[in-house]
Amino acid sequence: MKYPVYFGTYSNHMYRGEFDETAGSLVLTDSIEIESPSYIIRDGEIIYGVSETDTFKEIKNSGAVFSVSIRNDNEMILISIEATNGKHPCHLCAFEGYIYVSNYSEGTLSIFSRTKEGKIMPSSMSIAHYGSSINPERQTQSHIHFAAMTHDDQYLSVCDLGLDKVFMYQYSADIGLTTNAKVINCPPGSGPRHLVFCEKSKTFYVLSELGNTVLVYKDIDNSNQHVQEISTLPADFTSTSTAAAIRISPDAQTLAVSNRGFDSIAFFKISDDGTLEGDGHIKTGITPRDFSFSPGGKWILSANQDDDTVTIHDTANNGEIRGKLSIPKPSCIAF
Repeated sequence: MKYPVYFGTYSNHMYRGEFDETAGSLVLTDSIEIESPSYIIRDGEIIYGVSETDTFKEIKNSGAVFSVSIRNDNEMILISIEATNGKHPCHLCAFEGYIYVSNYSEGTLSIFSRTKEGKIMPSSMSIAHYGSSINPERQTQSHIHFAAMTHDDQYLSVCDLGLDKVFMYQYSADIGLTTNAKVINCPPGSGPRHLVFCEKSKTFYVLSELGNTVLVYKDIDNSNQHVQEISTLPADFTSTSTAAAIRISPDAQTLAVSNRGFDSIAFFKISDDGTLEGDGHIKTGITPRDFSFSPGGKWILSANQDDDTVTIHDTANNGEIRGKLSIPKPSCIAF
């Protein structure tokens, strides 16, 4: 079985490739020119992404959000691109008629309307966070790094690395997003970066970039209780590293996290109650900013930002590298 796969980068192009699930092989098929398309998501026949810059079309302190049609197998076509009015957008979420963009350096969440055809309307709404935390280099202000709907579509979850908080903004189809959020306090200095949900066990996992841990929270009696914290690094690792991406395998049996510094992917077994047990590491290329399980779960693709490669790892054989493809500064993978 062959699948299209898309790569965001810190270069001036977004790339499309074809991945062969049977052979574990990857080839590039085409690209589209966009400045620093660092994070992308696929929604049907449309790719939405962010251009992670601090100036867009002479608009200072702004990056951009874009949409690209992937209906044509031979060419990707830009549908629209709009200013985020916030510096260095690094993540986005598309849900129903809206797009939510995380502006890392601005500490804001820009909100856009979109059409069914993928056209993005100029933003007229945003949410700003204020405050700081204990890390004098990384937490002097808000740094929104992630936004995604909860598994039940009732809240937009927002990770703020600068404040050590996860905000849960209530959402309904009738009203839209409310600004009255439930706030989950993470350990001081942890730097919550991304999170994923496990619907089966009503558990969600917050990736701590600065703490290099996974924070496990359970939805117990409609409250989010912190039940576990587990390191993404080996016990004997003493150098500098930061966590980057977090994913759940297609069979929902494994949680995986990438480490930059100790360049690797850490694996955890997910128990029936949602808690985690360490299950080893595989080594990647340099600075695995993102990775993805293949649709069948047999392979992992790792986007290694600082050696300009995407490596293909065989999950059944201790993560052995079975292939490597050159892509400039890869930062995101979307099947």
